[in-house]
Amino acid sequence: MDESSLDVSVRIRRFLTKPAKERLGSVRYHFRALFTRRSATIRLPFGGKWALEESALDAQLRSGAFERAETRFVEGILRPGMTALDVGAHHGYYTLLASMLVGNRGRVIAFEPSPRERIRLEGHIRLNRCENVRIEEVALGAFPGKAELFLVEGTEDYCNSLRPPAVNAKTRRVRVNVTTLDDFLSSTGLEDVQFIKLDVEGAELDVLKGASNLLRQSPRPVFMVEVYDIRTQPWGYAARDIVRFLAERSFEWFSLEESGNPRPVDSASSSFDANLVAVPAERMFRFSETVKIRS
Repeated sequence: MDESSLDVSVRIRRFLTKPAKERLGSVRYHFRALFTRRSATIRLPFGGKWALEESALDAQLRSGAFERAETRFVEGILRPGMTALDVGAHHGYYTLLASMLVGNRGRVIAFEPSPRERIRLEGHIRLNRCENVRIEEVALGAFPGKAELFLVEGTEDYCNSLRPPAVNAKTRRVRVNVTTLDDFLSSTGLEDVQFIKLDVEGAELDVLKGASNLLRQSPRPVFMVEVYDIRTQPWGYAARDIVRFLAERSFEWFSLEESGNPRPVDSASSSFDANLVAVPAERMFRFSETVKIRS
């Protein structure tokens, strides 16, 4: 059996181990893709391919308005050979971006617990032939175990959360596995992670609490984190608690200008509603050489 046949065999076995609902969803996705016009695939700002569907995120991508500052920032710091984690990968925008930037010598780990979202994530990885991406079908948290994930129906599918999300849309629950970042890194032997995108709809603080070993190592990764009060409120804490948690561990915080250049923010502020960047003290010198920090 040749190498390509082995690859197909592995993919078939992996498909057959999935739950029946997830297998059905995957078949539906590929059926739609087979009969969808070529015009339904667009080019992302960084050159990646994206298969459009009806979602709020896709509408932003179609208009070119999605997180331009964050995209430019990531383009400025990721280099070939680096290791990046996409925690809360959703349909894979940042997974694809990181994959193209770190290249064949680099690695990207995409964490996505939603079986529905993984269908599109896997489709985009195949569409872009990203051979350096590994998908982890788990949520990250403060402790390992199982939890209920609330899936948002309709166009706001990026608001899925382990708590009832603050959206005006119907939700349904699915049972998912949860692990900690420390346990994942220990079990895989993954070392020297340079960058983590953390967007988990309010679970950010729990993910960081489950990474105590990582946060004691040196050098620690640069984080790009969703820090929004509307996302943390269902979890019973304020977004500023995320900022203070890492500031107490010698991280410097930055907001992003439209150009992607970072600007220092006061970690003692009372509220935050933005995607922010956290840089550990030991990486600040290299970070300041890589990007232009605004005063």
